[in-house]
Amino acid sequence: MKPIAFKTAALALVVSLGAACGTANAWGRGGHYHHGGGFVLGAVVGLAAAGTVMSLSEPTYVYPAPFYGPPPVVYAPPVYSMPPVYSTPPVVYSTQPVVVAPPQPVVASSDVIAYPMHNQSATQQAGDRAACERWASNQSGYDPAQVSQWTTGAQTSSYSRAIGACMKGRGYSIN
Repeated sequence: MKPIAFKTAALALVVSLGAACGTANAWGRGGHYHHGGGFVLGAVVGLAAAGTVMSLSEPTYVYPAPFYGPPPVVYAPPVYSMPPVYSTPPVVYSTQPVVVAPPQPVVASSDVIAYPMHNQSATQQAGDRAACERWASNQSGYDPAQVSQWTTGAQTSSYSRAIGACMKGRGYSIN
């Protein structure tokens, strides 16, 4: 705070305290205590004056003092004449690694064996089998014609059960 603003704020505080003290303890006529609200009025006027002076004065800025001391100590890493004991030896392969191809996925429709119970002809059996494979593919979400690496065992199992249920419903005995 500037010296001028400090003096003005101090003057406003003195005026407000003076106004408050002058009316804080007054005895009225007849020996009855009379409080005219001078303390509250004086305090409000004084605080308002002090707030106005402080808001109109220019702000002061405080900057930290620069540090003029020795720099921090930085230690260099230790120097060894020999490599550390825990270093790993170089990797040497005695033979070339063998690359094995991944196994081919097993198609689930070959697991279901259906025997005709009502003397169905070979063409009837082929038609029933094709219809059941389409229905099982729609039910399980697995298509044996498009097997990929993301095909799960749950899909193939669901497909096999769906074909078995369909063939059994069409009059076949399922193994």
